[in-house]
Amino acid sequence: MKISIMMVAALTMLGLAAQATAYYTMRGEAAERATRTQAANMAVAWDVLRGYGRDFRVANGTFYAGSTALNGFYEPVDRVKELVGGTATIFMGDTRVSTNVKKPDGSRAVGTQLAPGAVHDALFVRGEPYRGEADILGTSFFTAYDPIKNAAGETVGVLYVGIPQDEFFAPVDALAWKMAGISATVLLLMAAAALWLARRMFAPLQGLARAIDRVADGDTQVSIPGLERSDDVGHMAAAVSRLKQAAVEKLRVEAEAAERRREAESERAASEESRRAASEEQEIVVGEIGRGLSRLSDGDLGYRIARAFPANYEQLKADFNGAMAQLEEAMRTIAASTTAIRSGTGEISQASDDLSRRTEQQAASLEETAAALDEITATVKRTADGAGHARDVVGRTTSLAEQSGAVVGDAVKAMSGIEASSKEISQIIGVIDEIAFQTNLLALNAGVEAARAGDAGKGFAVVASEVRALAQRSAEAAKEIKGLIDNSTAQVDQGVDLVARTGEALKEIAAQVAEINAIVRDISASAQEQATGLAEVNTAVNQMDQVTQQNAAMVEQQTAASHTLSNETGELVRLVSRFRLTGEAQRAHGAEPAEARRPAPARPARRPATHGNAALRMEPANEDQGWEEF
Repeated sequence: MKISIMMVAALTMLGLAAQATAYYTMRGEAAERATRTQAANMAVAWDVLRGYGRDFRVANGTFYAGSTALNGFYEPVDRVKELVGGTATIFMGDTRVSTNVKKPDGSRAVGTQLAPGAVHDALFVRGEPYRGEADILGTSFFTAYDPIKNAAGETVGVLYVGIPQDEFFAPVDALAWKMAGISATVLLLMAAAALWLARRMFAPLQGLARAIDRVADGDTQVSIPGLERSDDVGHMAAAVSRLKQAAVEKLRVEAEAAERRREAESERAASEESRRAASEEQEIVVGEIGRGLSRLSDGDLGYRIARAFPANYEQLKADFNGAMAQLEEAMRTIAASTTAIRSGTGEISQASDDLSRRTEQQAASLEETAAALDEITATVKRTADGAGHARDVVGRTTSLAEQSGAVVGDAVKAMSGIEASSKEISQIIGVIDEIAFQTNLLALNAGVEAARAGDAGKGFAVVASEVRALAQRSAEAAKEIKGLIDNSTAQVDQGVDLVARTGEALKEIAAQVAEINAIVRDISASAQEQATGLAEVNTAVNQMDQVTQQNAAMVEQQTAASHTLSNETGELVRLVSRFRLTGEAQRAHGAEPAEARRPAPARPARRPATHGNAALRMEPANEDQGWEEF
């Protein structure tokens, strides 16, 4: 029955596998056919779209094909559906402006955008057409997308055609169901045939199975059916017959074995007495060994077996006593070594505490030094900046002083020219004064001559008198002008002297300002060098601070390890002290020397871990110890 079921199951699985293979093969061929169909549909869509114009452009938010506005114009997409079926869409950019794709509410999906993904990247990133499957508003389609480009070759829109996968695969699914029904019918017929054939083939085997069961139950007189057959059933019947003969032989062997067991019982009774004596000896040996092991478990290593053992077990006694002696000697050595280790770990722990404390102090000092150097660096930098500013101000002052000196030199030259002009004017006034004096003399002589001429010279005398008056006024005016020019000349001389002294003073000021400028420049350079040097020192100190912090962390770990080692050593001493040794070694172990048992300073086994730049703080064992002693 099981074989029949297995055959039916195998046929069923084979049919299902064949059905699945055929179904997926048909779907794959249908998908390829859909791709080819979309290529043809896209050619039809382009013919329809180009019927409205071959120049595509976007103007004022409207997509044009020639002079036809495509926004909300559904005639092209509906025409494509009439010709090839499926769906069609015209995109302006990545936005649908004309489509026959419907939303769930039945309206056209105008204004929706192309979802990001492989289609969007192929069209707008690489500028390539796309063929394949795509999800549109929650529905799977076999699709074809082509970019629509303007005269400049830029992608300004997209033309789409597609077929819903469910519509395309509907005939395939219907055919698959038909094939499934046919396959099920064939499987049922094959299963019925297999069951009939199995029953016909395995009916003789059932008789053999019943014979085997009777043989297994001890029936050696049962007849074996099928011995006369020459096929496989006959071979199996012969094997069952041999099995029956083996069962008969087994019964005979069991009878012989029972006889031998009876003989063995008599021999065992004879040897029971000798085993009892041996058991008593073993009890003695086991008891003594047990007492020795009990004393060993209590830590008494000085116990030895003194009771006499039988000759066969005398070597065991000697071996036990020898092992106890060697164990006692080893434990005595361990006890002495443990004491030395405990003393050493105490000193290591104390030294680690001192090193941790001093490392922390060094880290704190370096941190303070680093902070002070930061402040000094900032101060020196500000000083360098101030010196540089002062250098610039002094430089500008020097330039102004030099310009003022040049202006004063020009003023001195101008005053010298004024002085020379004044002297020339004074000379001219002197000439005018002499001319007025001569004119006065001539007018006086003319008046004398006119007086001598009498009435005939009266008119000439009047003229001479007027000329004389004019000459006198000219002489007086020239005299006044000469006095003013003298005063002006004196003031010009004084101004020239003052301007000259001012020029000398400005030259001295310029020289001193130049000297100050050189000094300030040196100060600025020195301050800059100091700032650079302090920055390098600050960097070195910060590096030392970091290294010290790392050392502090390592010392912390070393200190924790030393405390752990000290605790473990104390535990080892406690465990070793459980064993009792013989003689002087036992008393020496019980009374440990004071200097060897000097405990390490009391401290917790573990210290709390530090964070950041703070070192671990340990209490010193002796405040008088210094770095030199350490």
